[in-house]
Amino acid sequence: MLWKTIVASVRSSPFFISVIVFGVLIDLLFRYLSSLSYKYLIDKALLPRDIEALAIIVGILVAIGLLNVITGISSDYAKARLGAKLLFDYRIALFRHMQAQSHRFYERFQVGDLLARYSDDIPEIQAAVLQALGAGLLSVSSVAIGLGILFTMEWKLTLLAFGGSILLFVPYRMLKSRSLALADTYYVHLGKFNGSVDENMKAYRVIRVFDLRQSMLAKVEGILRTMASVGVKRNFVDANLNRLPLLGVSILTAIILAYGSYLTFDGRLTVGEFIAYNSVFATVGQSMYGIATILPYFLAAKTSLQRLHQVMEWKPEVTERGDKELPTVHSHIELRDVTFAYVPGEPILQHFDLSIPLSGYTSIVGTSGSGKSTVLQLMLRFADPESGAVKYDGQDIREARYASLLGQVGIVFQDSILFHGSIRDNISIGKLDATDEEIEEAARAAGIHETIATFQDGYHTIVRNHGDNLSGGQRQRIALARALLRKPNILFLDEATSALDPDTEQSVNETILSLSRSKTIISVTHRLAYAAMSDRIIVLDKGKVTESGPHEQLLEHNGLYRRMWEKQKGFVLSRGGGSAQVQAERLSGLPFFQGIEQGALDQISRLFVAEKFEAGTTVFEQGDQGDTFYLIARGRVEIVKSSDSGERSRVAVLEDGDHFGEIALMQHIPRTASVVTLTPCLLLSLSYDHFHPLMMNYSSIREALEATLKTRM
Repeated sequence: MLWKTIVASVRSSPFFISVIVFGVLIDLLFRYLSSLSYKYLIDKALLPRDIEALAIIVGILVAIGLLNVITGISSDYAKARLGAKLLFDYRIALFRHMQAQSHRFYERFQVGDLLARYSDDIPEIQAAVLQALGAGLLSVSSVAIGLGILFTMEWKLTLLAFGGSILLFVPYRMLKSRSLALADTYYVHLGKFNGSVDENMKAYRVIRVFDLRQSMLAKVEGILRTMASVGVKRNFVDANLNRLPLLGVSILTAIILAYGSYLTFDGRLTVGEFIAYNSVFATVGQSMYGIATILPYFLAAKTSLQRLHQVMEWKPEVTERGDKELPTVHSHIELRDVTFAYVPGEPILQHFDLSIPLSGYTSIVGTSGSGKSTVLQLMLRFADPESGAVKYDGQDIREARYASLLGQVGIVFQDSILFHGSIRDNISIGKLDATDEEIEEAARAAGIHETIATFQDGYHTIVRNHGDNLSGGQRQRIALARALLRKPNILFLDEATSALDPDTEQSVNETILSLSRSKTIISVTHRLAYAAMSDRIIVLDKGKVTESGPHEQLLEHNGLYRRMWEKQKGFVLSRGGGSAQVQAERLSGLPFFQGIEQGALDQISRLFVAEKFEAGTTVFEQGDQGDTFYLIARGRVEIVKSSDSGERSRVAVLEDGDHFGEIALMQHIPRTASVVTLTPCLLLSLSYDHFHPLMMNYSSIREALEATLKTRM
C-alpha cells in the first residue's frame, strides 16, 4: 500500500520530476564537457597557442555553467516542493489508515511507536526517494555515461577501472545487515521513549502523588542510554559505509594514474588525452562514491518501510459495505446468532442471541469477561461479528452507511476524552454546525449549563490537557451534552459514571435517569446499584444471557444477579468517596470468614483501612512479599502475571466487591501476580500484623483460613 502511495505521489508531480530530470541532464552535460575540455584546451588551444579556440572553449563552458546554476536552483526548488508533497501524502495516508482501524489495532501498537512512524520513519523514506531522484539519478547516469566515454578513449585502462570499482561496494555488502539491525533496534527504542514521554505527560498527577518521578526518570534514562549506545554503533557503521568507499576510490585513482602515466610515456596517449581521461575518471569515481554514500539512506528507508508496512498492512476490521440509509429506528436492536472473538478460536460470544426493545432504560451487566462490553461494541459497529448479524429494526447494520447509524446514536464512555479548545467546541463535536441555542439546550439536558455559566469565560472556557482543569463530573456532563446535541434516538453508556466519586456519580445518574423518560438508554455497567434504577436488566455470563428482567424480579430469582448484588452491597462510603467501611454481614459472605461469630466479624471490619489509588497504579508487584488482604469497595483492577521472559499477560479483572491477597493473612509468601488499577479505586486493606493477633484469639478464623489455603495451594 505504501509503495502505491510513493509511486502515486511521484506520478502526480510530473512537472517537478521533469524539472529535476532536466537539472540532472544539464549537470551531466556540464560535468563531462568540463572534463573533456582539458583535451581540447591542451591539445587544440594551449599548446598551439590558438586564442580563438581558447575563447570558444571557455565561452561554451561559461554558458553551460550558467545554465547549470539556473537549472540547479530550479531542481532544488522542485525537490523541496516534491519532498513536502511526499511527507504530506505519506502522513495523510497513514493517518487515514489509522482512522479506519478498530480497537485491536490500537491494542497491538503503542502510541509512542505509532508517533515514531510519523516523526522518523516517513522522513527517512522521503529522504531516500529524494536522494534517488537527485543524487542517485545523477550518480548512476554519470557512471553510465562516463564509462562509455572512457571506453572510447582507452578501453584497456577502462576495463582496469571498471574491475577495480567493485572495491567501492564491498563495504556495503559487509555492513548492510549490521546497519539494518541497528536501525531496527534504534527505532524500537525510539518508540518506547515516545511512549514513556506520552505516559509521563498524561499521568503526571499520579507520578507526582506517588512520588514516581525518580523511577520514571530511571526508566527513561535506561531507554535513552540504550538509544545512545545503539545510536553510536549505528552512526559509526553508517560512517564507515561512507568512509570505506572513499578509500577504494583513492586506491583506484592511484592505479589509474600510474598506468595512465605509463601509456603517456609510451606515446599511446597525448598529454591532453591523459589529463582529460583522468578528469573524466575522477568524475566517474566521484559518481561511484556518490552511489556508495547514498546507500545508507536506502538502508534506513528499508527499515522504515518495513515498520510502516507493519501498520499499513493491518486491514481494517470494519469497512463500509453498504450504501443504504438506515431508517429511523423505533422498535428494537437484535443480535441474532452472533459469534465473535478477539483472538481466533477463542470466542467471547458464540451463537449469541439478544433483543433489546427501544424504550426506557436498559442495563447490561455481568461478570468480568462475560461479553457485555463486546455486545456494546457490536451494537455500535466498532467491530463486526464473525457470523450472525446485528440488526436495527430488522436491518443488518453492515448493509447501511455507517454515518447513518452514527447519526441516530450517542455514546458516553468511561474515559471521556475532551479536546484542547473551548467548552463550546467540545460540545459541538456532536454537531459541528450547531447553534449556540442548541448547544445550551444540550448542556441544560446534561445538567452542566449552570456550572458553565459560573465560569469567567462561560462556554468559551478553554479545556486544557484533555480536561484536567475540570472535575470528573464536569467532564462527563460535557461528554453527555455532546452526545445529546445530535438528539440521538438511542443513548449508549459504557461504564459512563464508574470513575466518578459516589456523590458525583449519583448526581450524573439522576440526570441520566431523567433522560430515560424521553429517549432509549442502553447502559453497560458493573455497578449494580445504578443498574437497579433501570427498567430492565440483562445479565450476561460467559457470553450467554442468563437472566433478564427488572431488579426486584432478578433478586427473587436468586441467580447470578442476586450473587453479584450480595457481593457489591455491604460497603458504607463517605461523602466524596474518600473513605469506606465494610459491614460485618458482608464479611460473612467471604468463604474464609463463613461461620465466624458476629463479634469476631465486627472486630475484623474495624481493622480494615481505606486506601485510594489512581488509575494505572500498581497495588503490588509479582514477587513482592505478601502481607495484606484487599477488598474492592469501588473500582476495577487487573491481575497480571509475568512469565520468565518478562512478558506480562492479564489473567483476570476484579470489580466492586471482589477481593484478592487473602493468603497473606496466613503466610508471608511472595505474590504470585501483580495487581494494577484500571480505574480510580478505593480499596479496603487488612494487614497481617493487625489481623494475626485476632486470629490467634479466635480458632474459628484460623480454621476457616487454613481450609481456604489448602484449596488454593
